[in-house]
Amino acid sequence: MYRQEEPEINIDKLIARLKSMFGFLGKDGDGKGKGIGPTFLFGALSVILLLWLATGIFTVQPGEQAALKLLGQYSSTKGTGLQWWWPSPIGARDVVRIDEVRTIEVGIRGDTPVLSESIMITGDTNIVDVQLLVQYDIKNLKNYLYKVVSPDGSTLKDAIESSLRQVVGSGPIDDVLTDKKEDVQMATKSKLQSILDKYESGIRVREVKLLNVFAPEQVKDAFDDVVRAREDKERIVNLAEAYKEDILPKARGQASRMLQEAEGTRQKSISESTGEAESFLAI
Repeated sequence: MYRQEEPEINIDKLIARLKSMFGFLGKDGDGKGKGIGPTFLFGALSVILLLWLATGIFTVQPGEQAALKLLGQYSSTKGTGLQWWWPSPIGARDVVRIDEVRTIEVGIRGDTPVLSESIMITGDTNIVDVQLLVQYDIKNLKNYLYKVVSPDGSTLKDAIESSLRQVVGSGPIDDVLTDKKEDVQMATKSKLQSILDKYESGIRVREVKLLNVFAPEQVKDAFDDVVRAREDKERIVNLAEAYKEDILPKARGQASRMLQEAEGTRQKSISESTGEAESFLAI
C-alpha cells in the first residue's frame, strides 16, 4: 500500500570507506602522512556527488504514484516509470499504490460486533443495529498524504459513521431492514463522498454495503412481535386482495349477463309491441 523509498547506496558507509582509502594513500613508507592533492580531492568529491545524485533514481510501478517533496514541501506527483528526484536530505519521495481497493468495517471487526458504532436510532425512533463495509481507493495522492491526518483511519471511520447515522436517522426502520437497503447504501455512499471531498482527503468511495441489520438483543423480543404483527397484516391484506380478485370477475360476469338478458327482454317487448301496432293499423 505504502512504501518509503530508501537509497540503495549508503552515503555514510561510502564516506567512511573513502576516508580510510585517503588515509592509506596519504601515508608514506614511514607511516607519516602526506597532503592530498587538490585534483585528487576534487575527483573524489565529484565521485561522491555523482553517487549521491544516483541515489535519486527510483522506479514507480504500474498502479503506483510517487509524491515528491523538496526541502520538506510538496513539489509534484510522478506516475509510472523510471524517475529521478533529489535525494535526502534535500528531497524525499513517498511511493503509494493508488489502485488498491482498501476496505474498512464499521460496527464490526471480523466476527466481533462493536456496539458503540453500530447502534443507532431510525427516523421513527426505533433502535437498530447496523454493520457496514466500505471499499475505497486513492484518487488524489497529495491530499491523501498531506491534507488530512490518518485519512483512512479515524477520519474515514468517523465520516462513515456520521454518514450512516444521518441516512438511517432520516427514515423509518423498514427502510434499512427490508425493501430499501439499496437506497440506504446509495445515500450513505453519496453523503460519505461529499464529506471526504470537503475534508480534501483524496479518497474515492467505491462501494458501501450493509453487512448485517437487525434489532439489538435488548429489544429483540418486542421487535419480533412487531415484525410478526406486520407479517400478519400483510397476510390478511393479501388474502383480502385474493378474495377481491376472485369475487369481482364473477360479479362483473353476472352483471354483464343480467344486462344482456334485460336487453333481450327489451328488444322482445319492442318487437311484439311494434307487431301489434302494425296489425292494428292494418285492420
